[in-house]
Amino acid sequence: MVSSAKVVVIGGGIAGCSTLYHLTQEGITDAVLIERDELTSGTTWHSAAQVTNFGMNQTMVGLKSHSIALYKELSEDADYPINYHHADGGIRLANTQEQMEGYRHFASMAKGMGVEFEVIDAEECARRHPLLVTDGLLGGLWDPLDGDIDPAQLCQALARRARKAGAKVLRHRPVTGLTQRPDHSWIVHTEQGDIDAEIVVNAGGYRCNEIGAMMGVSLPVASMEHQYFLTEPIKAIEDAGHRMPLIRCPISDYYSRQEKNGLLIGFYEQGCKTWGMDGIDPNFSNSLSPDDPERVIETFEGAMARMPAIGEVGIHTIVNGPITYTIDGAPLVGPIPGKRNAFCITGLRAGLGEGGGHGWLLAQMIAHGEAVYDTWCIDPRRFTGHASVELTALKAIEDYQNEFRFHFPHEHRPAGRPMKTTPLTAVLEAEGGHFGTVNGWERLEYVKPAPDFEEDHSFRFTNAFDTIGDEVRAVQSGAGITEVSGFNRFEITGSGAHDFLDRMTCGRLQRNEGRVGLSYLLNHQGMIKAEATVANLSGGRIWYGSAAASEFHDMDWLTQHIEADEDVQIRSLTNDMTILVIAGPNSRDVLSGAARGDWSNEAFKWLALREAHVGHVPVVVMRVSFSGELAYEIHVPNSGLHAAYKALREAGEAHGLRLFGSRAVESMRLEMGFMHWKAELLTEFSPYETALAPFVKMEKDFTGKEALAKHEPKVKLVTLEVDCDHAPAHGGASVLHEGRVVGTVSSGDWGHRTGKNIAMAFVELGLESEGQELFVEVLGAAVKASVINPRVYEGSR
Repeated sequence: MVSSAKVVVIGGGIAGCSTLYHLTQEGITDAVLIERDELTSGTTWHSAAQVTNFGMNQTMVGLKSHSIALYKELSEDADYPINYHHADGGIRLANTQEQMEGYRHFASMAKGMGVEFEVIDAEECARRHPLLVTDGLLGGLWDPLDGDIDPAQLCQALARRARKAGAKVLRHRPVTGLTQRPDHSWIVHTEQGDIDAEIVVNAGGYRCNEIGAMMGVSLPVASMEHQYFLTEPIKAIEDAGHRMPLIRCPISDYYSRQEKNGLLIGFYEQGCKTWGMDGIDPNFSNSLSPDDPERVIETFEGAMARMPAIGEVGIHTIVNGPITYTIDGAPLVGPIPGKRNAFCITGLRAGLGEGGGHGWLLAQMIAHGEAVYDTWCIDPRRFTGHASVELTALKAIEDYQNEFRFHFPHEHRPAGRPMKTTPLTAVLEAEGGHFGTVNGWERLEYVKPAPDFEEDHSFRFTNAFDTIGDEVRAVQSGAGITEVSGFNRFEITGSGAHDFLDRMTCGRLQRNEGRVGLSYLLNHQGMIKAEATVANLSGGRIWYGSAAASEFHDMDWLTQHIEADEDVQIRSLTNDMTILVIAGPNSRDVLSGAARGDWSNEAFKWLALREAHVGHVPVVVMRVSFSGELAYEIHVPNSGLHAAYKALREAGEAHGLRLFGSRAVESMRLEMGFMHWKAELLTEFSPYETALAPFVKMEKDFTGKEALAKHEPKVKLVTLEVDCDHAPAHGGASVLHEGRVVGTVSSGDWGHRTGKNIAMAFVELGLESEGQELFVEVLGAAVKASVINPRVYEGSR
């Protein structure tokens, strides 16, 4: 019997076993895994178990590389070897130039993580995989370390090592309830008795929301039925003399890998099916759904057309089982929003292949508060109030239907939209607005030049380039207006509010009423945690404003640091208010025409704040600018948003006021050297590495100060001018010096006011001086670049 543990992990699949093992590697051996049945009795046991290095960002590549290295080590363990077909190689196929260019970018991104991919043509694809025919094929992306592994053996090996290190595994022990005490510790109720735990981890796979309900939370996880076939032996495989590489095909929506002397062929059919939406049978364990081959016939025919040998043999086994998805396809690994001492590792649709890395990063978060990589791309708090299971199911269907078709830059797929809207969404749409999404919010990207305009998504500059440029020039020469939907806003009050924020931020805190300041929050390792605008209103009210995506993240960080004797209250206004931005040299005239008062430079200076009325609507106006032009942020209650917008548009008629979108803002902020949260502002870098030294005041006390004082910078954020005009340098692209990778692009775009292709990048120390010549990989090709002053455009804010 076990009655207490520091960490209790609920769920015995790859997620739970990996977490338990890695906890012991981080020094937490007082850990227990509880499984309702046998280990691997959920999705894990029927997994196709492919192990690839491919990922959509560097964090995903890094955690997959960790998985591969760990699995190889486990397979070579003389005491308990496991079956791992390591480095069979794999090809992601492509039949369009746009896909090939995407692969070149992803190969560059992976290079920065020490992973070598190869972009190959159609003939080379066929040479490496003799079952392929090349009709309509352009080429593919080669992953030399692709392979597959035995799911049950892998989990048993991880559990074995965890037990040897002192952790415990309890099978056939269903959890019946979870109770959180006032000190935030937990009681884990099971059929065999209670376990006291400091920390609980939900690794429940497709049952994660049954566990979530015991905590009073719902996780955006839904399951899809997924089928694969196992073929009879294929003579060409028997005669090949080597194992067949894996295939992933976005053309016909299938994958294949060798299984004995035949193939395992899996399908992502368009007529796909959700699973378990109305509840899951308690006895569904080591179980499958009924075979449904008719549903995948069209996809199977596509696979046979690409690999005709499939049609020459029979099918001896059909497997149809559930796999889990989230809203964006990436898993949920990290703190559960709104809870203390509660984590989850679920939604792992490719769990076996990357689960080793997910457990590795989660164990670091539990043990140290952060992981070696910035983990925002898998953080459960990246989804907020809109993230229902119903929405997740709609997005899961869409993601399933596009399994091997990666997202292009600025591509926002339609399922489940609109998710979150403001009173202006329909108005802006009627004016020709094209929208993207930010944390579920519909946000104006640009105004379409014609009603039937459609953007041709690409890693190159697209046919929206001139439209965005026109919007930038309109702001530069006259005045523009845009809506910033979903901006995160907390109202902080109480006698200790300023002292609390002063302790949380590393720089000088603006305390004067009617003034606004920019602040940075560090984690306990002295790295960038958050960026916030702190605005001081009348009556002791403080507005804390941050990126739309940070709503749950920042609320957790702030509330968890309020001390018991502090008079501090925080309430969210995020869903109650929206920002209208007016920018450009004529924006003061527009504001003066819509709001009473003296808005001259002398009366309303840079970083000033004023409570006023636009028309008859009460608003808060801040003189700040993300564009570099004279600009005003007008914070409006949603109840009066339409009226305030109309008043500004009417006042702007005489001053050439024009609607502009977020893509124009992106161009302008790069020209100003302004940073984005989770582009440049990451937990992997300190404020010294992120060119934020002026915002650090070491003479005061703040969270992360001790760690920051010991930190030795290794990289520096720089701005680059890239010598090409056909494509931007996308985030993740490698920066080279003398043929060696020396850095990574964080973001890039065309500066329409300066006529420069601009990128921001982290580079090794010693390469940050202005004029330093480097190369940036753009669509896989090394392009000349030089370090320039981050203030590319002077502006007139």
